[in-house]
Amino acid sequence: MEKKDIIAFFDRCAPSWDGEMIKNDGIINKILDNAELGENMDVLDVACGTGVLFDYYLERKVASVTGIDISPEMAKIAQRKYAQQERVQVLCGDVEEFDFGRKFDRIVVYNAFPHFPYPKRLIKTLAGLLKEKGRLTVAHGMSREAIDNHHSGAASKVSNGLMAAEDLKRIFDAHLTVEVVISNGYMYQVSGVKKDVLAHSHSGAVHSHGGLTHCHTQGDTDHCHTPEENATPLQELLVMMKYLVSHNDAHAQEVADLARELMSAGKNVAYDEIMDAVADFDMVNAKLAAILSKLQLEEDV
Repeated sequence: MEKKDIIAFFDRCAPSWDGEMIKNDGIINKILDNAELGENMDVLDVACGTGVLFDYYLERKVASVTGIDISPEMAKIAQRKYAQQERVQVLCGDVEEFDFGRKFDRIVVYNAFPHFPYPKRLIKTLAGLLKEKGRLTVAHGMSREAIDNHHSGAASKVSNGLMAAEDLKRIFDAHLTVEVVISNGYMYQVSGVKKDVLAHSHSGAVHSHGGLTHCHTQGDTDHCHTPEENATPLQELLVMMKYLVSHNDAHAQEVADLARELMSAGKNVAYDEIMDAVADFDMVNAKLAAILSKLQLEEDV
């Protein structure tokens, strides 16, 4: 699935898009309720099309709506429809490469997720565009089966198919605390809140993550995590896992940041491969973090 083919497909669809659009107000409002989308929020609508959801956002008295679509024709229609609405800005571009210069309270991907070639990279990118405690929502106003059937015709070359909600949740888990997973005969939604980033510092030779500490000389230079006197093996394990999870997260972000320089140099294939690997690594780190939380609860009991 090539982005140029996606652009061409939706450019062709744009003129008749609104006329053929089928919307269910009840389902859309349920999706936005689950996303806790409300007053005074800055909203990013990814693959916004002709602005299908904009009126719903405005009715909820959001502070601003930023729509972005990779299709110039879709973006032109949305821009024309909302030219007089000061709270709405419509951009044409690739959300994975666009520099917004800001972050958002809510990000919504509605009826568009299967058209993104690299789901893991997309979720990581969007999570990075969220404000603290911001929420990302991927949703469809019909069932997974209906979406796949709908895309089986002319759209088959520009759709990956809609993955199972539990599989999407696992991708979310690397970056977000998932609170909504719905896949039934009426709708599909996965929604989660941005995770707090653990403090990480390379200054000096000391890395402190709170609680117990542990000393070792292997790995990076002079890491010092001195254990408390009479610490149990479980307590030692907790200390090391806290360090491992936080360190992994920080280094993965550093790799991702450096990889973006490859993209700037035109090495797009290498960038895509690295970002896919980073996303896989993030999922493993999320599993470690979940185990750590469980062990910590058992230790605290």
